[in-house]
Amino acid sequence: MHKFKIALITASVVGLFACTPSQQQKTTQQKPQVSYLKENISQAELNNPKNYKRYSYYCKNFATGGNSYLATYFPLWSESRKQENFGIYFQLDGGKAYPFDHIANISLNARSTKFEVRYRSYQPIEGSYVDLVAHKFKSIYYKNSLPWLECRER
Repeated sequence: MHKFKIALITASVVGLFACTPSQQQKTTQQKPQVSYLKENISQAELNNPKNYKRYSYYCKNFATGGNSYLATYFPLWSESRKQENFGIYFQLDGGKAYPFDHIANISLNARSTKFEVRYRSYQPIEGSYVDLVAHKFKSIYYKNSLPWLECRER
């Protein structure tokens, strides 16, 4: 009877861990589908006002406890307005510009006069994919489901 209990417990533990996805599988699932934005874009391209509209934000950076400056760049050509192509570039404190893909528009009231827009980074930023939840007056960037930046337009 004692051997039967040990075998039953061992089989349960093995079965439990066999159903748990590995860390590599989780990371692969987190990567968004890459859209039409370039993964590496030059500052000269972003500074072209015929192709990109720049928005400036001041942000509270929860990771550093300080403030950060954020620039976002919206493509202006007509194809960029198609649902499958909609995206932005994110540039924190003058660093590398990262592409973000549009995920969803979510209505917050019955008449759809209030809504939030969600984006996700194409690639990890400082080690993690970043999710953006944008509202009319503020935007919050999340890393690992925790607030990373809280930004307001300048």
